[in-house]
Amino acid sequence: MSDEETRRIIEEATNESLRESFTAAGRKFEEAAELLEQKGDYDEATKVFKQAAEAYEKAASRYRESKSFKNAALNMCMAGDVYSETAESDKAIKAYEIAAEDLMNASGEYLMWGEDSETAKGTALAVLSSMIYLMIGKEADAFYKARTFAAENASKLRFPDVIRLSQIPQMLESALQSVDLEAFAAAETAAVTELKAALANAKAQDFVKYVDKGLDMVRQILRGKLKVPKISATLDLPVDMTFSEQFPLRVIIKNTGEGEALSPKASWELDEGLAIVSGERNKTMPVLPSGEVMEMEIIVKAAEELEGIKEYSVMVRGSYQDKLKTEYSLQAGPGTLILKDFKESEKLLHDLDVTGGRVGLLSSSVDESDLEKEPLIRIISGLQNILQRARTEIESSEIEHGKARIKVVNETVDLMDEIVGDEALSDKLTLARETSKKKFALSNILPLKEKVSESIAQVQISLDGMIAESLRTWDARAEQKKSLTEKILGAKSKAGDLVSTLEEIHKQVPTAAATTDPELAALRTKIRTSLDQAISRLRDLRSTIEGIAEDDVLNVGERPTTPEKVKVARESLETIESEIINIIETKKSELE
Repeated sequence: MSDEETRRIIEEATNESLRESFTAAGRKFEEAAELLEQKGDYDEATKVFKQAAEAYEKAASRYRESKSFKNAALNMCMAGDVYSETAESDKAIKAYEIAAEDLMNASGEYLMWGEDSETAKGTALAVLSSMIYLMIGKEADAFYKARTFAAENASKLRFPDVIRLSQIPQMLESALQSVDLEAFAAAETAAVTELKAALANAKAQDFVKYVDKGLDMVRQILRGKLKVPKISATLDLPVDMTFSEQFPLRVIIKNTGEGEALSPKASWELDEGLAIVSGERNKTMPVLPSGEVMEMEIIVKAAEELEGIKEYSVMVRGSYQDKLKTEYSLQAGPGTLILKDFKESEKLLHDLDVTGGRVGLLSSSVDESDLEKEPLIRIISGLQNILQRARTEIESSEIEHGKARIKVVNETVDLMDEIVGDEALSDKLTLARETSKKKFALSNILPLKEKVSESIAQVQISLDGMIAESLRTWDARAEQKKSLTEKILGAKSKAGDLVSTLEEIHKQVPTAAATTDPELAALRTKIRTSLDQAISRLRDLRSTIEGIAEDDVLNVGERPTTPEKVKVARESLETIESEIINIIETKKSELE
């Protein structure tokens, strides 16, 4: 439809609004909005939908003012539908809630007449009000309003059909509280048959869809309380099959949910070119309890023996129900079945043996190479382990995994062959190793030089501490020598004085010739002889003491600035430091 036609409909809607025919205006605005949506003009469509909802709300307000509550409710429901279309949930719920209130007011208008036929119509509208509350998720309000209606109008609800009609909300409430599916089914039947018929009698058939929506909401609430089944299906397809073989196809269908799956059924869907040899294409069970498994297996083969490789699609489809009779689909696949005119596992095992031989040759090449062997040997060991795993996988029918591992090993061997056989790379790596070694040695030599200097300096500090101690020792010994020398010289002086005294005594003793008395002469001779001997010995003693005083042992000498042993130690340290530094500098020059 053209833009001109859309504009025309909007103009008509506007004119209807000006004439205060708001319901007609709302319908035309809604029609125009749907046309705009079809053209992809969603922004403009949203604006026109909003105009439609506002028109319905104005119409409802006018009908409400004139006590035509049923028409007011219908317009509010249409406004709620529009808001739902534009995803304005808050406004939609509010509109539906007002519609439910209008229906309850409309019910009162019918009941006011006191006639049985009018009572049935009023009861239908009251129950419809509860269904709308249920539809918007306000089940507490729905059941409260229904109980209040039944209590306030108990005297008017006399006929069994009317009583049963009024009890539909209570039946739904009981079903929800007890999670009773049979009670829900009875309430649903009553709503579908009796309530819808009563609405038609009340000329309210436009509201029928809201009954269904209310029932859907109750069904969803029940489903949330029920233990729901959930089926997962897994295909088990063989690998490494040929066109000439018969082989099994299997599907495992498991109920992983909490509830029972009712009437599960499944069917194989195979590509043309696959023929079922044995087994059933379809399978059905009455019930699949939670945690239980249903298996299907068929034996198939290729319809004809082809050459080369061909892929076939395999799938299983089916369905199951929950206790609310809601049907769910199940599917396994599609899986791909590959048939060949040869056994790939046999070819792969041959390829694996060839690859194993390549790994062995590579190991020999590494042993003869100048490259760093340890990392390469570890890689080769890893390749051998990969090949062993590949063999296990191939023998376990994990063909693709085994094939991938063999490919990885071959590509790795190719790369390592290039590395091992690359002389330029070998030379480069050798140079790099030597450079690295030199760099490492240099990095250790330079700190060693500093360490030696620090150690020598520490010893020098220790020697400096020894100088003061050595000088104190020298001074003490010098004082001892001086004191001893003084004492010796004193003894020499005393010996000299004693000699002089004895010589004077010797001079005063008369000689033997001076007397005639032989005894006296002998005594004088003896005394003089003893004095001579004493003088002679004292002179010898004085000479000895003089020699002792002049001995080098008692020579103090000049006080040294540095003790001899410290001086020798310093000279030795300087020599050692010089030698070590020379060695380090020589090695450093060689490494640079």
